[in-house]
Amino acid sequence: MKIGEWDALGKARALLQRQVGDLGATELATHVTVNPENGRMRVLVATDVGLADYSWAPAGSALDSDWYLRGTVYRWRSVRGIRLQTDAQIGEDTSQMRSVWRMVGEDPKIELAAEASATDREAVDALLAFAHACMERAAG
Repeated sequence: MKIGEWDALGKARALLQRQVGDLGATELATHVTVNPENGRMRVLVATDVGLADYSWAPAGSALDSDWYLRGTVYRWRSVRGIRLQTDAQIGEDTSQMRSVWRMVGEDPKIELAAEASATDREAVDALLAFAHACMERAAG
């Protein structure tokens, strides 16, 4: 998925698109993790020039304060330990399939997970697209 496809981004969407444009980068894939308790987000953007790791959070402890986008761009040659893991099973009685995909990175520290169900694959598709972009470019 790309920045424009993530509904959860809200006001952060325009800032992220501007940041990628200012960098002169081409977005390859994006992954967004939202903390349901406070709405803070971690946004990872795989670009042709590197991996951008953003935090979207309020300036202070109050959720009604100004929110800020802070980020770091890692050159692909410095991204280490990217790997993709999966666990899958089929129910003995129901023959229902279930799979969980995890993308893990050592530097920067990344831990993403998505579960595929018979009715919803969007989260897994987003994670796999992002992982694919990172695995193609990361140093190892």
